[in-house]
Amino acid sequence: MIDFSKAFDLGDHPILLAELVRSGLPNRAINWIISYLTGRIQAVKCNGKVSADANVNTGSVQWSGIGPMLFVMASDLHTLSNVNVLMKYADDTNLLVPTYSDLELAPEFDNVKQWATQNRMVINLQKNKQISGAPMFTHCH
Repeated sequence: MIDFSKAFDLGDHPILLAELVRSGLPNRAINWIISYLTGRIQAVKCNGKVSADANVNTGSVQWSGIGPMLFVMASDLHTLSNVNVLMKYADDTNLLVPTYSDLELAPEFDNVKQWATQNRMVINLQKNKQISGAPMFTHCH
């Protein structure tokens, strides 16, 4: 289980939009997403005082309906082997490697780390979990 830190805050808009274009999404939908992501500002209110407006040039609105879908749709992250599986839901990613050897898991995780670096994402190594299990079925004699 792989945790991306601040995935909704760090998403790079040009990278995100380039991935959406490569995905084959219709131009009309891409233009709507560009409109949704650009020109956003935010301010902070604390103890009755409001900060100056700041432009928001990365990420998406975390509790929006489209934010989690943008992360999944725009992610070109894939496995190195076709027997391994990536399961993505919003910013949660699970890498399934049906093996009993860390030798086969390590290259897949290195691939995820390389993708994260290229896409300006940060993997939270403290929150990642590796789950290993015994075979589901054993042969009895």
